[in-house]
Amino acid sequence: DAFSNGPSSSKIWLCEELEKLFNRIDHIEIYGGWYGITAFLLQSRNRIKIDSIKSYDLDPSCESVADMINENWVFNEWQFKAYTADCNTLTPAADLIINTSTEHFESRKWFDNIPAGTYVALQGNNMLHDDHHDLSPNLYSFCDKFRLSTILYQGEKQFKYPTWQFTRYMVIGQK
Repeated sequence: DAFSNGPSSSKIWLCEELEKLFNRIDHIEIYGGWYGITAFLLQSRNRIKIDSIKSYDLDPSCESVADMINENWVFNEWQFKAYTADCNTLTPAADLIINTSTEHFESRKWFDNIPAGTYVALQGNNMLHDDHHDLSPNLYSFCDKFRLSTILYQGEKQFKYPTWQFTRYMVIGQK
């Protein structure tokens, strides 16, 4: 499922928009990093100079898979490393925090813990699913949940399949 149309297209869209805004980001932290596909795309596209990426996911089975997918950067001066962690308990220390799965988080404590001035790139959706807890009906509602002091990009992307559809929202800016 990590490489299916919705997740892959959403992460490529994220990369494309970040590449328009940044040519260098020293340190990135990815919340809900799953199997490390976002990190893999950012690093392999090689359009933004990145010193290191840390990926956090609550599911312990994700850590070894993410490290394997990103092995080139794990062994290249630890430019990537996955961790099993609850993002609600982290003390962020990154130039950019990415969360492409905000709908999976039951609380917004992770967002509240991000220091003011930190860049964030967030994605969420309106797809009804048993493990989606924080849905947004539209882009305005999504941006209102995650109030940023500066918005560099906001947009939405429609996903239509033969029997169902959903909309993914994205905002990039400074908290």
